[in-house]
Amino acid sequence: MQEYSRILIERYCMEHNSAKSRRLQKLVEMSYDLSAVGTDSDAIFLEKVIEQEKDSELKEAFEDLDDYLFNW
Repeated sequence: MQEYSRILIERYCMEHNSAKSRRLQKLVEMSYDLSAVGTDSDAIFLEKVIEQEKDSELKEAFEDLDDYLFNW
């Protein structure tokens, strides 16, 4: 996963205090742990976040996270 994507998502999480940001922070933390395995609900959550995101840079970061956690 690109470090720049992690930074963008972590910055988003620091700027927002919501259930969405807390769950995204959990997924970013999982991306640092090579043995971590995401759940089906995590994958569905992330897909919905990607679909709803309007900021192209942040959307690309979410897609990078999704590819890293669920598509290898």
